[in-house]
Amino acid sequence: METTIQVHEDVLEQLKTMKRETWDKTNEEVIKMLIKAVKSLKKSHFGTLPNLKRFERKEIDRFD
Repeated sequence: METTIQVHEDVLEQLKTMKRETWDKTNEEVIKMLIKAVKSLKKSHFGTLPNLKRFERKEIDRFD
């Protein structure tokens, strides 16, 4: 099923630029690529301190 979407001229120009830069053949391919990029988790989403050592409790911290 095909549909038409309305975008401002500046958005259309950006879409055309991305099409040229990514060698994609259609606007649909560019839009799919953008959706995939937004949905995928970036490394930065896993915390601001990626080199932080794993937390381990010591025996004195427990309330058994």
